[in-house]
Amino acid sequence: MTTDSTTISAEAAPPPGPAIGFGILIVVLIGLIVWTVLMTRFVTPLSLFGGYLMLWYWANIEQLAIRRLPAALVGAMTGIALAWILVYAPAHYGTAGLIIGLLALIVALYLDILKAVPFAINAATMLYVTVAAAPLIQLKVDWIELILATIGGGLFFAGFVESIKWLAGKVFGTPAS
Repeated sequence: MTTDSTTISAEAAPPPGPAIGFGILIVVLIGLIVWTVLMTRFVTPLSLFGGYLMLWYWANIEQLAIRRLPAALVGAMTGIALAWILVYAPAHYGTAGLIIGLLALIVALYLDILKAVPFAINAATMLYVTVAAAPLIQLKVDWIELILATIGGGLFFAGFVESIKWLAGKVFGTPAS
């Protein structure tokens, strides 16, 4: 399958064997533990989901492609902003605010369908607006911490993954990709 600069090949690599899979699990757990310990110094545990969600999105949707991380982060920020508008506008402006929030969401959905602004409105946008707009999240999340955790998570996990790729290339003699 051919790809352009905005898509990733749909062809998945074969799953690893049990031993390699266990090794990957250990590395992932180490990254998650380090991330959690570091970030709980700056944000409440509730906000950490922003970083975990970015890791999930970047790993599973973008296949850990470093070139796709900026669009994933900007898309996530757009999604968080949309979720915030859906909470803030109705709370402060009543029905008019609800209409403003819904119109913003509808415009974003339309732009996503058209792929008109893929750097800012993409699958990460839709994932984050869906999760962040959930009532239990809306009522408890600190929006600034969520932004910090999402950006921090994206940057931390990108550095972690790229470091592991580099180290694997040095140890096992395979080229880092």
